[in-house]
Amino acid sequence: MPIVPRSKSHTFLYSLAQFLLSTFPLTLFLNCRQLDPNYSEPIIQGSLYRLENYDYSVSYERYFDIFDSRGLRMVPIIILNKETLDGNYYGTEYIYQDTNTFPVNTRYRLQVSHYWGKATAEVMMPGNFSLITPPENYILDLESTLVISWHPAPGAEWYGVELRIDYDYRNFFGEEEDYTYIFDTLVKDTSLTIPPERIFPASVADVLEGDGSAWVWAGSGPTFLPGDKGNINGAGFGFFNAINETREKYFYVGAPINIRRHPKIIRERRRMLYSTAFRG
Repeated sequence: MPIVPRSKSHTFLYSLAQFLLSTFPLTLFLNCRQLDPNYSEPIIQGSLYRLENYDYSVSYERYFDIFDSRGLRMVPIIILNKETLDGNYYGTEYIYQDTNTFPVNTRYRLQVSHYWGKATAEVMMPGNFSLITPPENYILDLESTLVISWHPAPGAEWYGVELRIDYDYRNFFGEEEDYTYIFDTLVKDTSLTIPPERIFPASVADVLEGDGSAWVWAGSGPTFLPGDKGNINGAGFGFFNAINETREKYFYVGAPINIRRHPKIIRERRRMLYSTAFRG
C-alpha cells in the first residue's frame, strides 16, 4: 500500500494529541491533589544567624520551622545545601535548630519535602563587617550629632540598626532626671545620622552622665516589614532569611560612667518574633 503523506493540519492534530496524552495524567494528579479537602501547604520559616558579641566571641544559629495547622502527614525532609537536617516532629510542627558554625558570604539553598510536595528558597549569607563610628571612648554631648557608620557587608541586601541610650540629666528647674532613647530602623545605606534634638528632649538643660550602644546587622532575604512577600517557592509559603550581626559600639553620654549600666540585650530577634505571628 502506498504511504500517503499527512497534511499539515493532520500533523498538527497528531502532535496536539500526543502532548495532551503525555500531560493529562500529571494535570489530573495536580488538580485532584488541590481539590483534596485535606490539601494544605505548610508555613515555612527559616533563618541563618551569626552574632559577634561585645567580647569578640561569635555565636551561630540555624533555625527552621515547618508548620501546618491541619497536621503534617509526613515528617518533612529539610535539605540545606545538600545537608539533611534532622529535626523534631510535633504533629503539626517540625523544628530544627542548632548552633553549629557555618560559612558566611555564601549562598544557601533550602529545600523542604513534605506530603504535598516540595518547597524551595535561596538566600545569601552576608559576609563579616564592622562598625566605623562612633569611635571607642566616644562621648556624646548635648549638641552632638550621632553618626553610626559601618563597612559594607558582602552580599547584604539591607541593614538593621538598633540604638539605645540611657542618661541622667538636669532640667531647667534644677531637678535631676533620667531618660532612655530607643531607636531602630532598616536602611540600604552604610551610615545613619541622628540629630541631637531626637536624643535630647527640650526639657534637658544639662547632661550629667550616661551610656549607649549601637547595633548593626546585615541581612539578606525578606525584611518582615508590612507588605513584604515571602521567598518560599513551590508547595509552601513563608520566609527564609540570613543575618550577620557585627560587634556593637559602646559609647558615653555627657561624661564617662564608672560602671556600664546599659544592659546587653540578647535578642531572640529576626526569628521567633515572626514565626509566632504566622501561627496567630
